[in-house]
Amino acid sequence: MPFQTKFDHRKHMERPHMQENLIYDVGLHSGADTDFYLRKGFDVVGIEANPSLCRHCEERFSTELAEKRLTIVNRAISEAPGTVDFFVNEKKSLWGTADADLMERYGALGATSYKIQVPSTRMEDVFDEHGTPYYMKVDIEGYDYLCLQALVGRNEKPKYISVEASGTSAAATMHQLDLLKRLGYSKFQIVLQNNVYKQVCPRPSLEGNYLDFEFGAGTSGLFGKELPGRWIDYDKVVLSYRWIYWNMGFVGAHIGVFRNVKNGMVRRVLARLFSAGTGWYDTHATY
Repeated sequence: MPFQTKFDHRKHMERPHMQENLIYDVGLHSGADTDFYLRKGFDVVGIEANPSLCRHCEERFSTELAEKRLTIVNRAISEAPGTVDFFVNEKKSLWGTADADLMERYGALGATSYKIQVPSTRMEDVFDEHGTPYYMKVDIEGYDYLCLQALVGRNEKPKYISVEASGTSAAATMHQLDLLKRLGYSKFQIVLQNNVYKQVCPRPSLEGNYLDFEFGAGTSGLFGKELPGRWIDYDKVVLSYRWIYWNMGFVGAHIGVFRNVKNGMVRRVLARLFSAGTGWYDTHATY
């Protein structure tokens, strides 16, 4: 059964071609996105640091694991293989992270964490082991950039990538965009994750099987050719994010100067004035 706890380094040779039926779910969590991808007909490599979430997904997707349509890699992504501290959030499991600074920010919002140690691997090794996916979704709370850095110098790259934008740092998101541009990605969409539940799968399908699917809280939504928005170039996506982070500086949950305002009416007015700063975002990219 492909529930993977360690890599076979003898197999680490770069596969030459993108695998058009393969998706990487980097930040598997409870498997909500993987469920969508599998039902679409894709094979999935799910990567998750939290061992309890991996056990949950092993039970949830036992059939797909047995059919070898799903591989679960129970590792944190880091700069080097080994062991790292991982902070399991007691209030929101989506906020599990290996980033101590981010853990403290979540704690300041009343969401405390406890520390465990988990095995880690480089993203380069994941690509070598499993090949280049058609689409790679990345949401690993603070270390998303490592998944992009791992593509530098590789011959093949995913046709589509989505990566969570930082909720605290414009510089971190600009670094992601610069990496994507360096990798050859030239078209971008910014997707407001708060509104993913409104997305409707197109019919006929443009990616895999057609599904009448309802996107729940914490899901990443549509991808690739099925994204409902308009693709924009690098300069426009940079300008758009500058506007978002300017708004976030007023009302952002982590960095907004008015984030601690108690009066409900005032909070609603501020949220309306600086609405772009109240959400969280994913960046989608293609070439």
